[in-house]
Amino acid sequence: MSRGGAVPQERLEILWSVIAAAGLVLGLRLTQMQLVQAAEWRQAAERNRSQMIHQNAPRGRIYDRHGVAVAANAPAFSLIFLPGKDRRRQDLKPLARELARQLGRDPDDLLEALEQAVREESAVRLAENLPTQTMFRLSELKTLYPGVDLIVEARRYYPFGRFASHLLGYMGKMGQREWRERKPKGYRVDSRTGRLGLEKIFEDELRGRDGGLRMEVDAQGRLKRVLDKIPWEAGSNIHLTIDAAVQRAADEGLRATPTGRGAAVAIDPRNGDLLAMSSQPDFDPNAFLSTDPNEVKSTVLELSEFNNAISGAYPPGSTFKPIAGLAALSEGRMRPEDTVFCPGHFELGGRTFLCWEHKGHKRVSWLMGLALSCDVYFYTLGLRTGGVAIERYARAFGLGQKTSIPLKGEKSGHLFGPEAREKTGKGWYDGDTLNLAIGQGELTVTPLQMAIATAALANRGSVWRPRYIQKIVYSDGRPDYVPKPERRGLVPARDEAWDEVQRGLETVVSSGTGGSVRIPGLVTAGKTGTAQNPHGEDHAWFVVYAAKPGEPASIAIAVLVENGGHGGTMAGPVARKMILAYFGMKDPGASRPAPVAAAVPVVPPIFVPHGVMR
Repeated sequence: MSRGGAVPQERLEILWSVIAAAGLVLGLRLTQMQLVQAAEWRQAAERNRSQMIHQNAPRGRIYDRHGVAVAANAPAFSLIFLPGKDRRRQDLKPLARELARQLGRDPDDLLEALEQAVREESAVRLAENLPTQTMFRLSELKTLYPGVDLIVEARRYYPFGRFASHLLGYMGKMGQREWRERKPKGYRVDSRTGRLGLEKIFEDELRGRDGGLRMEVDAQGRLKRVLDKIPWEAGSNIHLTIDAAVQRAADEGLRATPTGRGAAVAIDPRNGDLLAMSSQPDFDPNAFLSTDPNEVKSTVLELSEFNNAISGAYPPGSTFKPIAGLAALSEGRMRPEDTVFCPGHFELGGRTFLCWEHKGHKRVSWLMGLALSCDVYFYTLGLRTGGVAIERYARAFGLGQKTSIPLKGEKSGHLFGPEAREKTGKGWYDGDTLNLAIGQGELTVTPLQMAIATAALANRGSVWRPRYIQKIVYSDGRPDYVPKPERRGLVPARDEAWDEVQRGLETVVSSGTGGSVRIPGLVTAGKTGTAQNPHGEDHAWFVVYAAKPGEPASIAIAVLVENGGHGGTMAGPVARKMILAYFGMKDPGASRPAPVAAAVPVVPPIFVPHGVMR
């Protein structure tokens, strides 16, 4: 113990060492805060008095082949909430109730959004695309509830409404899982993305880079002034091969049919460009952007994402007869001048196969056999040709295979023939050949496949991969993307056979069941069809291609009307409207009513269990 209570020298030295160490730590910390972390603390201070208000960038436009905008953008008002300091749940409840009354929304949903904004200390978008009247009502709330404000930004807009909706798609909100995946790419929890069709497939190209305003706010969340502005960058524009006039004719034509259900596809036979793709029933993609939650809910409930043009598989019926005829003529199994007597039925192995004309067509050769769609003629043609050859030609046209169009949900259909049957371990009979020759039995196709097959009939064998992108014009200055036409296959057939098939298809229009597409000033060639439907009324088909005199065909069409019955009377008028729209012609008036032969009922498939196996 030291005298007089004096502190030993050793203890003083320890105390000064501790003080010096603490001072050193404090100095280093101050140095770090003032120099190393200065920017970070400056940003934190800024966040205490500012908020970023994001503004959606204009999405890339989608144009048709002639430069008509089919998906654009329009200015719209959005309601935002800027959370202030020390906002409590009970303070948010009155605001949620008032907004629910003004917007027709669930107050609990709005309260949840408000609380999320407070938790994350960031602005949240409460409503989009507000009508002018609603905007004026909500503007009064700015003085009553701090943090509520309105901004102007770009929103998606589809000027033609229910137009090619299954192809274009629509915009919608993301789920939590998708948002977490897209968050690193700059997506916000309230961002909208493409949910179907081209909007979804080309999300990365169409989406722009959002901008925003960094606003000074007070402690209650009131906007004071603009501190900084971040400009947005628009998305890339897409130019389609679609012809808006033809597409509109297809959409309106199908809606006007008695059932309002079906599909219509138009292809350019020269390069595979998709000119139109309609699937009915369709929808208005604008409805998904409505401020009325009931409208959005009803649209979602009634939405049919099933695209009949690529996902619907149907028996082709008599529209398959030109393919069977090409096989017979090219293989030398049938000559154009060979005649067949049609008494209205065909006997095989003790079974009777009926012709649609129960009175019979009497004696017919190739041209009238196809023009009148005589089943007995094609029964005979089928047996002479054989199922193997017919199946081979059908495969060459692309039937039974996906077209490789870059759209979700495409079906391959089902190729019916001896080879396909053999894979199932079952036998093939002459009765099967009769059904195959008239496009019945187990053969199924999609409307897109039949449009491509019709294009191949028009161009004498080129099977194109359907192409719907004309070019993509990138907003970042990259060179335009221009896909090249792609020929997937070639149907090997003799020139004489092509001549006869094309002559026969023209005769169908001029003198047979396809009179509904007879248009003065154009060369039109087509085939009607009626497909058996075990679940109700038969489906109506019409395939046709058209050209100006002396020029190659520039449009090939396949139309299917579900439960429409007869192809000439139900599907034919839709195809006619599409042809007139493509060539920019006014309807010269309805042609003479198609002969009774236009009503071609389907013959139920009759199999011969004890027939000759092949």
